[in-house]
Amino acid sequence: MRHIEDAKEPNVAADFGEDDDVINVNSDQVQRHSAYRAKKLVNPFTGKTHGEMNDLIDAFMERSRIDEIYAEHIRKGAFLAQDGEAFDDVREDGLQLKEDERNFLNLENPKSGHKWNQPWILYALVGCCSLGAAVQGWDEVSLILT
Repeated sequence: MRHIEDAKEPNVAADFGEDDDVINVNSDQVQRHSAYRAKKLVNPFTGKTHGEMNDLIDAFMERSRIDEIYAEHIRKGAFLAQDGEAFDDVREDGLQLKEDERNFLNLENPKSGHKWNQPWILYALVGCCSLGAAVQGWDEVSLILT
């Protein structure tokens, strides 16, 4: 089973000089702190243990009152959101992806080259919304110019 690297927030220590206005901060510490913050913004589940993830999922299920029949799907989705390769190896908790679930995930994988394989109606919807936005922009410009 793969382990996610420990993503505990690094301490950024500041030394105050003789003047309280001057702060000397180690630039390496600032870079690690910035990288940690950026990583947490991209994936808020980074660094959570298996137990913490299960607690978060259970709390979400209870708070949102989602039927228990969806629990397995939500649990799988949460672990995939934490780590896209969470189901590549055999898991200790027994959660496994079905073959059709793996196929759909492979379709969405940008490395496999299928990102443009979407239903035609989706492209039609995007086109209509784009035209609507263009018309709205023209209307707003005409109001400003008059």
